[in-house]
Parts: sequence; structure tokens; C-alpha cells
Amino acid sequence: MIYRIYASDPRFKAVEFQSGLNIILADKKSESDKKDSRNGLGKTSLINIIHFCLGADSNKKILPLETIKNWIFYIELDLFGERITAARSIGNHGIIKVQGNLTKLPFAPEKDQEDGFEFYKAVDWKKLLGICLFGLSSISRTKYAPSFRNLISYFVRSGVDAYSTPFSYFRGQPAWNSQVHNAFLLGLNWDHAADVQEIKDKNKAVISLNAAVKTGIVSSKGELEAERVRLQIEFDKEKSALSEFKVHPQYQQIQEQANTLTRNIHDASNKNLMLRRKLERYQDSVHSEQAPDSSAVEILYQEAGLTFGDTVKKTLAEAKKFHNEIVQNRRHFLQAEIEELKNQISENDRIVKSETTKRAELMSVLSTHGALEEFMVLQERLLEKKAKLEEIRQRISDIQEMSTRKKEIKAEKIELETKLQRDYEQSRTEWEKAVAGFNENSQALYNESGNLIINVSDNGYSFDVEIPRSSSEGVGKMKIFCYDLMLVNLFAKRGLINFLVHDSTIFDGVDSRQTAQALEHAHRKACESGFQYICAFNSDALPRDDFSGEFDVNRFIRLTLKDQDPKDSLMGFRFNE
Repeated sequence: MIYRIYASDPRFKAVEFQSGLNIILADKKSESDKKDSRNGLGKTSLINIIHFCLGADSNKKILPLETIKNWIFYIELDLFGERITAARSIGNHGIIKVQGNLTKLPFAPEKDQEDGFEFYKAVDWKKLLGICLFGLSSISRTKYAPSFRNLISYFVRSGVDAYSTPFSYFRGQPAWNSQVHNAFLLGLNWDHAADVQEIKDKNKAVISLNAAVKTGIVSSKGELEAERVRLQIEFDKEKSALSEFKVHPQYQQIQEQANTLTRNIHDASNKNLMLRRKLERYQDSVHSEQAPDSSAVEILYQEAGLTFGDTVKKTLAEAKKFHNEIVQNRRHFLQAEIEELKNQISENDRIVKSETTKRAELMSVLSTHGALEEFMVLQERLLEKKAKLEEIRQRISDIQEMSTRKKEIKAEKIELETKLQRDYEQSRTEWEKAVAGFNENSQALYNESGNLIINVSDNGYSFDVEIPRSSSEGVGKMKIFCYDLMLVNLFAKRGLINFLVHDSTIFDGVDSRQTAQALEHAHRKACESGFQYICAFNSDALPRDDFSGEFDVNRFIRLTLKDQDPKDSLMGFRFNE
């Protein structure tokens, strides 16, 4: 039960609640004109503040956070039979200070070392409320499990979307979320509902992979196997070559030496080519070089009838001797040059032979060893090929597993459906109370009982409600009213959550007679089972003339907010809710 809501700022209109019916009224003063509005008076804000005190995240879309950043909100409520006061500030919403007899609580709060106050961190506060209000004591599942914040949203509905269907409280609520939490609330095995979603997740993954294979995004198993064989052969060859690879630490130096020797060999060979050509010319010159024949000159002159004197003959002899000496000297010179050329050629041949031998030795080393850089490149290529091979093997394994998982999922769905059917029967006592409660609530409003329908299939639980004339918008809202009232009635009897909060939206479009009957019925059930029903109304929508004679609705108005002066609103100032 919620006893009181108040704030640290005196402008805030504190409100106290009692068991049974509690009405928050937005009243239009008779002297207010058409420009005045009851939007922003604070009916919806009060519901959002209750959520904030119960662990909801702060949201600037629903509360004027910048304006109230220094405010602290307080809630007094029953937890484990003790009246506890919890304080949560806008500026430091990560901790919730608590006061009261805390010894009976499931786990103790922390204590501030400086100021001495006791507090819970927000996550622990929600855990505590889950245990106290819903019995969420031991849940091992971390995914698709019921949580306090989801469950409380069925008892404190906030926002227009929360009044669309009984089984959801926000637009686009995931199917698993609705199924798991309603199964929990109705006493069914919610764990099976979570299993349904996990099977859906597995099946979705299999379907996605299968679609990818069919569209060619992923190769078929046969294509992957062919690629695997090809890569395996290449990998084995390169691995073998790498295992025989010998790294020489001075590989680069040896390679440079071999290159130098090659250049030396080429230089010596080129020089010998030029020298041999020169040698041939010199040798030809030696053989063709002859001294001139002076007797031939004499014969020529005799035939001409001339006779050389002794003086002339002496001169010719000297010339001949001189000429012979020149030829002889040239031959000596050429012979010397030829010997020098032969020596140079011989030396170059020696250099070629020596350098060739040295290069052969170096090349032998290079042929049996490799450079470290080359080894690392080869090793890197081998690792890349190995990774590619492993990737293909994994993809083949995934495709094989896909086939296996299809069969397993099918078997799991059959097994789960059996469990659901069995649980449905085992939980009959609990869900029959819910069905009976919904029927009773609907009959109190329409003199004709509606139905809460629970079905079981391989897709888990499915829920629906039927009320005669349910096509009417107002009757649709009353489905939610009857469902929520049934829930709080069941939980209050079990000593758990014992309050239900509705915004004025719950009565939009509802016939005034049904609205009056709903409020009277809610008060009657609350008194019987020990819970409280808190609802907000605009004054002109409160059906004062349709209540039974003994029902005085004014006794249940806990707070009246007025629209002419902003100070008469919940916060003491106006803003758009």
C-alpha cells in the first residue's frame, strides 16, 4: 500500500492515500475561461513520480527535470509489513535513501560513512521491490526473465499506449516480453515462455543462414568442400617447403658478395675480349712487317740504262740498314706489347676463374639457405592460408550444424509444447482464479461476464479477453480495467503488491454508468482483499449522478488540482504533461 507521496519543495502538493478507492481530481473552476486548461495540472505527473520513486529512470519527456533538478521525492509504502519511507532525488537518482524498520527486509541497505543515512543503489532498490511486491526472489535465467520494472508497469500504467491492450504497456512491446510477464502474473510457468523465445532465436539464426546459402551469399557445402581440398593441398606443399627452409644469418651479405663477384667476372671477361682483339692485330702486324729490298732498286735502274756510283750505292746500303733497324725495332716493340697483352689476358683469366670459384661457393650457400625476411614472408603466407582453411572448415561445420539444429529445434518445439500443455494443467488452479476474477469484474460492469482466454501452442502462451460489445472504445478500455483489477486482487490476497494506479485515460470513451459501476466495484474489491485503487479524473468526467445512493464519491477524493492558478497544480507551476 502507498501511504503518501511528497517532495522536498513546498510548492509540491503532497497526497495521502488510504485503502480502497483514491481519486486524484483535476477540477475546473467556475470562473476559469476557455484558455485555461487542466493539461499540466499534474495528474499524469503524479503517476510518473510514483514510477520514479519505484526505480524508473528519470526522463525529461515526462518530468521538467531542469526545473526540479534540486527536488527530492518521497514515497511511504508497505514492504514486508513495515511502513518504509524512500527518498530519491532528481540530481542524484542513483541512490534511494530509506527510513523505517528495515530489519524485516530481505537484505539490508548500505550505510553512508559520512552522514550515516541508509540507502540502496538503484539496481538493489529495484531488486528489493521485486522481492517484496512480486516474490522475485531467485531467478537464475538472465535473458527473457521477468523483471520488477516490467511487472510494476501493469499495476501503474503510464502513458496513452499503456491503455491499448491488457497484455502490454507500451507500443511495440516485444512478444516475448508480453508473454513472459503475463504468464508470470497469471501463475503460469513463465520459464517455458522464455524457452519459446530462445527456440525462436535459434530458429531465426538457422533460417538466416539457410537463406544466405540459397542466395549465394554463403557458398554451398559442396563448393566449400572443393575449396577446402584445394587449399589443403596448397597448404601442405607450402608447409613442407617451409619446414625445409634454412635461414642464413648473413644471407643478404652473401648475396651482395655474389653480385660483386659477378660484376668482376663480367668486367674481366669484357676486358679480355678487347685485349684479344688488340693481340690479334699486333700479331698480324708482326708477321706482315718486312724490310724494303734495295737490290730491286738497282735492277730497276740497270734496266733503265743507269748505273749507280759507289757513293750512291753506299748511301742506299746505309738507308737499307737504317730501314732494317726500324723494322727490327718495331718488331721488338710489338713483341713486347704482345707479351704484355698475353700477361694481362692471363691475369684476367685467372681473375675470372678465381671469382667464378668464389661465386660458385656463395651460390651453393644461397641455393640451400634463404633470407630471414623471405622466411617470414613465406611463414605469413602459410598462416593466412591456414586461417582461410580454418574459416572454410568452420563454415562447413556451420552448415552441417544448421541441418542438425533444424532437427533439434523441431524436437525441442515438440517437447516444449508437451511441457506447456502439462504446465497448463498443473497450473489450472491458479489460472482458473484469474479467469474467474476477470469474469466477475466484467459481469459487475455489464451484467454479462466476459472471458479471459489462455491458449497453449508450440509458440507458447497466447492471451485474449472478450467482453460483449467489445468493439466499443469504452468497452475496450474496460477490458484493461477488469484485467488489472483481477491481477491486483490476486496478488494482494497473496500478501504481495496491493495497489493499482490508473490515469484518467482508462475511462476515456466509457459510458458514465459503467464508469460509476467500475469505481464502486473497485472500491468494494479493494476493501475485501486489502488493496487500494488510485485513479485520476477530470472533474467533468466524474459521473457524480450515476453512483448508487449510498456511495459518496467525495469521500475518496484525496487531492484536487485546479486550473486557474499555476500554484494550484501538483508542482506549483505549469508545464505540458
